[in-house]
Amino acid sequence: MTRNRWKLGLLLGLLLSSPPVHGQTRSAGDFIADPGTGCKIWDPHPLAGETASWSGDCVQGTAHGAGTVLWLRDSRPFEKDEGRWDQGRQSGRGTQDWRSGRYEGELVAGEPSGQGVMMLQTSRYEGEFRNGKPNGQGTVTNLEGVFRGNWKEGCLVDKGRRIAFGVSSSSCR
Repeated sequence: MTRNRWKLGLLLGLLLSSPPVHGQTRSAGDFIADPGTGCKIWDPHPLAGETASWSGDCVQGTAHGAGTVLWLRDSRPFEKDEGRWDQGRQSGRGTQDWRSGRYEGELVAGEPSGQGVMMLQTSRYEGEFRNGKPNGQGTVTNLEGVFRGNWKEGCLVDKGRRIAFGVSSSSCR
């Protein structure tokens, strides 16, 4: 591999190393209450200063049915999720849009799980997800080309190369 291709690969790995949802350090999930309605929405990766605005039905204090959540950090919107919610958790087919990308596909408890498409900056992954990461058969298209195969926890080993998508490249062994 030429030095420039190696640098491009390293740069791509760094660009894609941050988690796609909310874009910061992940922690255990929690319910966030809409300050206007009190309706609770599950946030798989809550951050300090984060609130949510829910438009949809609220059943027994949690988001339920079709609706939209606008996630705010320090009163500024940073993510919009649309689809269906069950007991406060986004599930089934839906979308999640944030500044650095978009996910469209199947979700379980607010995380990409099942078939879907995720676009991050200059890369696109289409295939199977589990727990928010590429897992199973999938294809990534980026500046270096098209890579198909069996992904595990956001990583693909292809012809001696390690490709990370939505995870730190150091987590790909």
